[in-house]
Amino acid sequence: MMRIVLVLLLLCPAGFGQEVRKAVPVSTSTWDARAKFLAGIPLDPPEPLAAMQQRPAYRAHAAEFEKMWARYNEHYFTPMRAWSAAELAPRIPMGAPVIYFFGGPDAITPLACFPDAPDFLLGGLEPVGSVPNPDALPPERLEAAMASLRKSTDVILSFGFFITKNMKSELDAGEFKGVTPIMLVFLAMSGCEVLDISYFGVGGDGHSVECAAGSQAKGELPGVRITFRKNPESAPQRIHYVQANVADEELKSRSGLLHWAGGFGPGNVYLKAASYLLHESYFSMIRSFLLGQARSVLQDDSGIPFSFFQDGEWRVWFFGTYTGTLDIFKKDHQPKLVDAFRTSGVPLPFGTGYKWRVGQSNLLLAVKQAPPKAEAVVTAPSN
Repeated sequence: MMRIVLVLLLLCPAGFGQEVRKAVPVSTSTWDARAKFLAGIPLDPPEPLAAMQQRPAYRAHAAEFEKMWARYNEHYFTPMRAWSAAELAPRIPMGAPVIYFFGGPDAITPLACFPDAPDFLLGGLEPVGSVPNPDALPPERLEAAMASLRKSTDVILSFGFFITKNMKSELDAGEFKGVTPIMLVFLAMSGCEVLDISYFGVGGDGHSVECAAGSQAKGELPGVRITFRKNPESAPQRIHYVQANVADEELKSRSGLLHWAGGFGPGNVYLKAASYLLHESYFSMIRSFLLGQARSVLQDDSGIPFSFFQDGEWRVWFFGTYTGTLDIFKKDHQPKLVDAFRTSGVPLPFGTGYKWRVGQSNLLLAVKQAPPKAEAVVTAPSN
């Protein structure tokens, strides 16, 4: 595993500096059908892709995804949703945006932990990619593309995180390139309806510009926005993914990125399997940004160092157990966390992060508190 310099993804609310270069109209039913097709979910005629689902190769693809999802749903998704309702909902604003850097296309975890967020801000070094119409692909190319998609998706469904150096070649293989197809699969698997997909670029001045897939102007950071809803009665929600390097040297030359992100207001920060990059001095800008924007931080020990939550500004809860780092990250061991989890940790009913097995994982929840108010000084009247 290599340390990962991952991407910043953030969302752009309506009216915030939007400059439309080119409108890209899409069909809601087309995108939802495409998402369900990729995920192996049956479609009803007269949807054209329904007929393709009768092919033997596709049936095998659907059966594999069904097994993957059944395992993930039992061991991760359902336990995370129940834990979130019991432990997060009473303590944090569940209707705030979720800021999830260093997670690549892992949309499925925040969907479980923060189900009511209006916007999910995802990011990674992985390319945005696109989703061509499966009906336009020859059968042999479609079969190979679906196999590549299963391979990429199985990593997160099995272990809960992506390894960027391994993902690059996999995401470049086949016809369904980049992170967008994977995020569509996660939305379809979790029962959501995809309403729209649009592509944009983030410019150096902090504004976003709508564009066609892969046609960002020079210097713009590529992004994709997926609009979806949990059911026909629920309000639309959005996933925003931006590909960008958030190390200090990159952010200094792309100052518009944090300006753009800062306009979205406070949110719930989520960090998992973040390679301990936020322990490093050369990730100080993004660390400061996250701490400044956070109404809460939910993370495993690979996120922001525990010492940053010991200044009296945060109330902290501990879930699971901290048994130290993997050997490749041993310099990032945090002795103070050992004592904190030993004395205050409560069970965590699912695995997460690099130590993804149940009983070996940990999560820290830090909620920002208002500073205590000074008591009024009452002076006795002088005689």
